[in-house]
Amino acid sequence: MHLLECRGCLDQQTLPRRFHLDVVRAHLEQTERHGRCGKQPYVREAEHTDGVHRFQLQCSGWHATGNWTKDITASEAATLVRALVDATLAAQDGRPSPGPALGAG
Repeated sequence: MHLLECRGCLDQQTLPRRFHLDVVRAHLEQTERHGRCGKQPYVREAEHTDGVHRFQLQCSGWHATGNWTKDITASEAATLVRALVDATLAAQDGRPSPGPALGAG
């Protein structure tokens, strides 16, 4: 919603940095799975070092050992934000949205 309401973000076709981790978190929730489990994991940022965000994922309640980590580089995060912005603007214009930004796994 911010993108569609903020003139500066529309002009620059981006989102403020404060939204970037939320975009990554939503992407991980949609794409990451614990093995063959079909349940959406709980995702939180565990740490940030040297341009890499480490996320802790948890398939809690479904598996006793359903904890794992996923590292996302600053470049990958930027790619995800760009894909979200492109898809949002395409949907607003009625164009088909581009494909996924990063593969799952």
